[in-house]
Amino acid sequence: MVDSNVFTHTYESSLITSRNVANDLKAFWSQQAVKNSVIDELELCVVELVNNAFEHAYKEREGEVIEIVSTLTDSTITVDITNFGEGMSQDDFASALEADFIEPDADDPDTWVTSGRGFIILAALVDKVELTLDDNRNTFHLIKSYDALA
Repeated sequence: MVDSNVFTHTYESSLITSRNVANDLKAFWSQQAVKNSVIDELELCVVELVNNAFEHAYKEREGEVIEIVSTLTDSTITVDITNFGEGMSQDDFASALEADFIEPDADDPDTWVTSGRGFIILAALVDKVELTLDDNRNTFHLIKSYDALA
């Protein structure tokens, strides 16, 4: 029996995987009466983390496994994004979440770097984000509260 409140799918890493994951999750969340504004915020987070898996954990190797699980309750959406590549340390993860956003300055090329901004944005859009490292299994766990459409 399939639980209609749970989305589970395995993808192969590639440059376009984040778009495929986002489209599939958006369709799932829409069927569950999640507001578009919540879907849009979660989409940004998912795209960021799936791209990070491809770029950093897998060093842009195509065909590697990315697992996605999303669960909905009456008021909470969780999303687990798992890769089996090079993990991010808990210290680096905490630092990325706590970093200050640096406003780009047209006269200062050092401020143009986009690396690290994704985690700052991610932390602002969800209620909680966690990283679990288990041997070669790296899982980002997102939690977001929401109000269903009436």
